[in-house]
Amino acid sequence: MNNTLKRLLDLQNLDKEIIEIQRERNNIIEKLRGEQMAYQQAADNQLSLKENKNEMEVLKKKLELDIEDADLKIKHLEENQALVKKNKEYQALSKEIKEAQEAKEKAKEALENHIKQTEENAVDVEKGKSQVDEIKNDFLKKADDVKVQLLEIQGKIKRYRSIRNDIIQNINEKYLSLYNNLYEKRAPKIIVQANNSMCGGCHISLPAQIIADIMSLKEGDALVTCENCGRILYIEEAALAE
Repeated sequence: MNNTLKRLLDLQNLDKEIIEIQRERNNIIEKLRGEQMAYQQAADNQLSLKENKNEMEVLKKKLELDIEDADLKIKHLEENQALVKKNKEYQALSKEIKEAQEAKEKAKEALENHIKQTEENAVDVEKGKSQVDEIKNDFLKKADDVKVQLLEIQGKIKRYRSIRNDIIQNINEKYLSLYNNLYEKRAPKIIVQANNSMCGGCHISLPAQIIADIMSLKEGDALVTCENCGRILYIEEAALAE
């Protein structure tokens, strides 16, 4: 195996490491994004409960006013009833008083039910607040952990890229350009084995002449590529020994 091919293989192995690290970084970020969404959803639910609590307070005031209005109406009707002398007017006022009393009882019943719901809502608000605080604290802790992980990953990527720069300094510009073009299309499999007369990338059968060219490859010779996928081909030295 010539030196150019060896260096390209080293470059490929390094690029595989960088790809894996970048994938790990993206997974970590995506997972944290999911945690953030869960926290936001919990916070939105809590806000909705608080808004509902405020609406229920407004409705409670309205029901209390309805009861007060019904009391005033009943009192007014009873005062008028005491003044009338005709039976027909008395009966009409009696009917109005009865309707006002029924309306008052309905309002009182609605108020009792509403107070019960308000108490239940208050429990939900307090419980929700506790849950949101717990989710928030958990999210913030994970966010801090992720910051540390990302700094470590960034450090690794920086070191690997430094090593990568050292490697490419010793690779012929022609073959480095070939590698980079293949990287855009075929990464991470750019340089593949041609053992068993098959391309290790696209798995097509290779002509005997291609295999012969690979086996006779010497320093300074042009690298051999697959006619189908364009990947750079090589054969393990152990396979050649066989």
